[in-house]
Amino acid sequence: MFRRFKSTKPPAFHKQGGSTVRVQSPGVKPKAPKPKESPFVQELVLTGRPNWEKAPPQLKQRYKGIFLVLLSVPIIFITSFEMYQRLEGQSTKKIQQGEKLPNGVNRDFDEAEKYKVEKESVMYKLFGRDFFLDGFTSKTMKVDKDAKEK
Repeated sequence: MFRRFKSTKPPAFHKQGGSTVRVQSPGVKPKAPKPKESPFVQELVLTGRPNWEKAPPQLKQRYKGIFLVLLSVPIIFITSFEMYQRLEGQSTKKIQQGEKLPNGVNRDFDEAEKYKVEKESVMYKLFGRDFFLDGFTSKTMKVDKDAKEK
């Protein structure tokens, strides 16, 4: 099969019919305490509060996973709802209307400055123009000269 090599035996990663399961001899395993006999459960039954320092690592990992899943549900729901409203045109993105000067006075932007600030925003750079902005429609926003050349 592989005559140009010194060995005619095929490489180890091309074993045919070989099992990928490794048989391990039963070694002496330390007996883990039964769940009801563990110090974590005993303290939980007595006090009613979990002492996570005594909890086994598998239990900590399981509860951390459940916590992260439950935490992600409202985040996904809120962002999905907001994206749906934005796509339907029912919600508009607020744009920066002005700035606060160091002496504490508010200075309002004119339309050109509002457009410039929006154009330099991260969301504009990622997703392009947002046609649902108040005052910035596809007709009022000018096409970029750079975009035409590309």
